[in-house]
Amino acid sequence: MPIAPSNLAKSAVIWRMSAAKVRLLLLLGLSLCCLGQQAAAGQAVPAPNTDPDRLRAIVQAEAQKDGAKAVEFGMWVGDREVLTTALGSSMTTVPATTDMHYRIGGIAETFMSTLLLMLEEQGRINLDDKISRWFPHLLDADQVTVRMLVGNTAGYLDYVTVDDFVKLQLAEPFRTFTDDELIHYSVRNGKMNFPPGTSQQYSHTDNVILGQVIQRATKESLKDLYDKNIFGPMGMKDTQFPLNQEIQSPVLHAFTKDRGVYEDCTYWNPDWGSTPGLPTSNIHDLGKWGPILGTGRLISPAHFKEQIARTSAGKGRNRPDLYFAYGFVMANGWMVQNPSINGYSGAFAYNPANGVTIVVEATKSETSTTDAAGFDILRDVVRYVTPTRPINF
Repeated sequence: MPIAPSNLAKSAVIWRMSAAKVRLLLLLGLSLCCLGQQAAAGQAVPAPNTDPDRLRAIVQAEAQKDGAKAVEFGMWVGDREVLTTALGSSMTTVPATTDMHYRIGGIAETFMSTLLLMLEEQGRINLDDKISRWFPHLLDADQVTVRMLVGNTAGYLDYVTVDDFVKLQLAEPFRTFTDDELIHYSVRNGKMNFPPGTSQQYSHTDNVILGQVIQRATKESLKDLYDKNIFGPMGMKDTQFPLNQEIQSPVLHAFTKDRGVYEDCTYWNPDWGSTPGLPTSNIHDLGKWGPILGTGRLISPAHFKEQIARTSAGKGRNRPDLYFAYGFVMANGWMVQNPSINGYSGAFAYNPANGVTIVVEATKSETSTTDAAGFDILRDVVRYVTPTRPINF
């Protein structure tokens, strides 16, 4: 996983958009083979540190240091809640609460990659198909497979690095961008980042195209596919795929200074952030999602092994202990995503070795010192929870 700060989550670690200040820190863990090395060697996996008072103190200290307006935090071991807490305020005189909903950004990439593998098992899509089947006129579509899109090895330029797109999105934050418009910003000059399949670099364009491929292949909307395959069966009643800028109540409000003034950006249009940027949820549902994703509960063992495999190691800046998998990064044994979109700074992590799920969401105050408070909190908490396995970037 490359550690490259470039508008909204680069190929392994950070995507960052200088205009909308959307930064996504993606992380991942080890393949099944790697995860089993300690057990195979007869080494016991150390129990995680789980003292609620210590966790609360770490969260409070980092939130204060970063100047966060509100923080929501949850940690679970398996399905057992260790701590859920909310600090600060959603709005003036409105305290933050743990049941509040917010935009989850790139965390939803874990939904999309899981859904894709489920659809392959259902015989509705083939990861080796060339995307020219659905995009016959798209640049290099006859060389790009569905598998390349989910692994971000297709080579399409990330449209959030295009200057006129960045300026327009910031000038008109309520504007709706269609998928066709977003793809056009990427391919209009006929250039790729690299020949398809030869390297790896995070690209929102890959995600937009993948979302379209899934919908065209199944002739169903992502909303319906998520509801029928994931949210409904898993009882994730607080997770939705809205068709507009709405967020279900109660809402955690977000704020930004991207346009030179401190303002509420809760309902800025998230369409620009690619298909995975649209879903909303809360820490309780994401805590539930941790072991579902992290144990491959919805897919076959073979597909789960593929989902977390080190296939990107050696491509770009990915390496065996820090690499981009299917919709998240594996970082020193942790499956991690931590996006930021429209003022929301989040973090999500699951450790397959000990079953720990950690979810963080933070918003900015007028005096905030960072756009990545959620990730800062996650890193500090992980240093305590698994001191021998910190987030390694």
